[in-house]
Amino acid sequence: MINPRSITITGTNAVVPLSATALTAKWVQVVTPAANGASVFIGGPEVAAGVGFEIPKGWAGQLFPPISELLELYDLSQINVYISTGDKLDVLYGG
Repeated sequence: MINPRSITITGTNAVVPLSATALTAKWVQVVTPAANGASVFIGGPEVAAGVGFEIPKGWAGQLFPPISELLELYDLSQINVYISTGDKLDVLYGG
């Protein structure tokens, strides 16, 4: 785990990227806090309320595993999430 960093996103009933600007990482993990009232949905441009990979509230989250190729990186600005108003999503990334 090299240079781990974190972001917390607070929901607004809207689809948002994990990062507003291009931000690359070798690995990404997202975690929903137990206090959330609803599931978070994550994926590409098609994400919406009830659409995408569901991460239940208080669940351990989803890991985008480390990429071994030197030039292969996740771009957090290309990963979208739908989070209900007031709920949160913790994003850990590094590499």
